[in-house]
Amino acid sequence: MQIHLLHMNDVHSQLESYMRLGHQLRTLRSELEQAGNFVLTFDLGDVLDRVRPETEATMGLINVDMMAALGVDGWVFGNNEGLTIPVEFWPLLTQHAQTTVYGTNFRRPGQVPFDCFSDTHIYEREGIRIGVFGLTPDYTLPYSMLGVSAEDPFVRAKETVEKLRKSGVDVIVCLSHLGRRADHRLAAEVPHIDVILGGHTHEFMKEPDWVNGTAIFQPGKHARMFGHTAITLDDDKHVVSVTAKPIEVLLNTPYDADMKRAYENHLEGVQEVLNRRVVTLSQRLPLVYERESPFANLLADVLYDECEGDLCVMMTGALNSSLLPGEVKLNHLLGACPTPTRPIVVTLTGRELTEALNQGIQSDTYGRHGIGFGFRGGKIGYLVVSGAMVDVAMDRAGQPRIKEVHVGQVPLDCAREYRVITCEYLWLSPVFQPFRQAREITYYPPLVREVLLARIHEEGRMERAATPRYRYFHNG
Repeated sequence: MQIHLLHMNDVHSQLESYMRLGHQLRTLRSELEQAGNFVLTFDLGDVLDRVRPETEATMGLINVDMMAALGVDGWVFGNNEGLTIPVEFWPLLTQHAQTTVYGTNFRRPGQVPFDCFSDTHIYEREGIRIGVFGLTPDYTLPYSMLGVSAEDPFVRAKETVEKLRKSGVDVIVCLSHLGRRADHRLAAEVPHIDVILGGHTHEFMKEPDWVNGTAIFQPGKHARMFGHTAITLDDDKHVVSVTAKPIEVLLNTPYDADMKRAYENHLEGVQEVLNRRVVTLSQRLPLVYERESPFANLLADVLYDECEGDLCVMMTGALNSSLLPGEVKLNHLLGACPTPTRPIVVTLTGRELTEALNQGIQSDTYGRHGIGFGFRGGKIGYLVVSGAMVDVAMDRAGQPRIKEVHVGQVPLDCAREYRVITCEYLWLSPVFQPFRQAREITYYPPLVREVLLARIHEEGRMERAATPRYRYFHNG
């Protein structure tokens, strides 16, 4: 007998591609089922991404209703679901999915399970029992700030596989949003997993990896591919082979009719939300990536006022465009500030802070394209500050270096530790080593753009943002 697993991962709100994927997957699934096969469909997480206006306006419900319209047998939360959707919204989101939603390594503080998640589920047909569980990355610190315990996935996997084996299942499948490298470790450390269907690292694999007798496979990202994994059992219900291949989603594929209907059902409400006025500007609020600019300064200012710290350091790359004079609607603001990153406060010495600022004013840094770690913009951009003044010396070749920094009215002390307000991206990305080495990380629950949305209308914002924070001195 064969079991066919159809699986997708990391759609990231690419909704048009998602509907094309849905049409092809549904067609293949129907063919396999009509031939008498046992077919299961899974989503491996990050089906949603708040960079997409429709997702933002519905807090992910549009994505999940489309998933439900396609029909999946299981879904594991990815980091985009877990870290960008408010925890209090999780029950509604999982209810709309109309399927088993896995959070095997999620707990409330005190080891209390979430009612909206399942640790395991057993799918059965003609005497064949398939035990499934799902793991998400244990980003311990940000989850703990949200009141969630993301437990060690490897420890939970060992316990869960043992539980499934005792229940007498014939096949064990792990739905993993841990990434390919972690999936290898999982297979090496936890025996008796037959198949790991993966996501998170956006790997365009052509065939499965094999580790410790476990097949590991993920077929890409952004609904450009989906996976078809086939498990063959012998008459004694033992796994004798596993094959896996990616199915390319073709651009000329029509949209899945049911998914399209689910999408369209939200459009009236989406437009109502996105057309809400945020602020009215009397003049343009400009953004540039090569130096500080009023819009980027304003972003740093609102974070400085929202969070407790000595100063704020942000990158202009958190913004995508200037704002024009007149009525600014929510849709405009979302387009201008797309990256769903959170504010954090970290500890750096004055020396580390100077090193980071000095790197941030170099063209090979601010002109670099940002990738990974939730970045949804173009270039990383210049580092801008609030609560500080930065003096820059320009040599005869036009190369800048930090001359002096004042925090408030006091010169920066290289040996002193400062509490620096910034965002997750600057801490997590390998671009700025001083931020990577930061200590005493404190998370703030709202997204950076939610702070911007709440404070952009406040009196005096535009005048303050127009005040320069960098002064340039030319030598020779």
